[in-house]
Amino acid sequence: MKWSYDLCGAEPIIKDMPVYDAAAVAYGELLMMSGGTFTAAAGGHQLVTAVVDTVGGTMAVNAVGICLEDKSTGSTISVDTAISSTVAGSCYAKVIINPFAVYRASVTTADALSVASSANTKEVCVTGIPASAHDGCWLAFTASAGPNYGQVRRIVTSATAGTQDLSHATIATITTADKVVIFSPRMTYANPLSTDAINITSTSVAGYSATNLRVVENLIGGEVMREVKHDAPGYVNKENIKKIEQEVMMKDHLFGVQE
Repeated sequence: MKWSYDLCGAEPIIKDMPVYDAAAVAYGELLMMSGGTFTAAAGGHQLVTAVVDTVGGTMAVNAVGICLEDKSTGSTISVDTAISSTVAGSCYAKVIINPFAVYRASVTTADALSVASSANTKEVCVTGIPASAHDGCWLAFTASAGPNYGQVRRIVTSATAGTQDLSHATIATITTADKVVIFSPRMTYANPLSTDAINITSTSVAGYSATNLRVVENLIGGEVMREVKHDAPGYVNKENIKKIEQEVMMKDHLFGVQE
């Protein structure tokens, strides 16, 4: 993730904050307040990664902002030091703490979803997606070996489990060589974070309805996505199809809004 702007027009507020991880925290990683107590050995009263497990609803609870330094167990004070330690004290890192910060995160294509072959060019079939999970979401064909590589569509209905009905027909017949990334539209919840709390994943479950991040804008190749252009029949963007980003804000902030 990287800083984009503040909804209130503020400059980044950067503070030295106590951080904890068993191995490392990274530049661009979203951090949140630990749920542990002060005497806990695993980060009580410290900031930890915003991804504590794979459940979207547990991510970015009491979020604070992104880390601006790399810290590890090799740092002067190890990142795995509890704040209650009377020997070393806590590891500190510079963190942006603006409650109304908007961050830009890449939508990962490495975890793109496999699809089934289909003669219906207005229908994408992905095993595991529950019914009505992604109505209104964007869908991008990201596999360079697929016949529909570079195309973007919107999902107009997903009333049938595993089936995504598209706004327009694809240019070619959909085959198993195609893979897709599904990401949520503006003003809805983002998909779950990647395990490093830096990127947004593409998921086959309704994760975007349960995360604590809300999408402000979607971008492709740095351009804000608009339905009239990027969902137009025949739209293809092979050059930037793997440069999809979301601007997200935290709806549950330690120092601010807690929805």
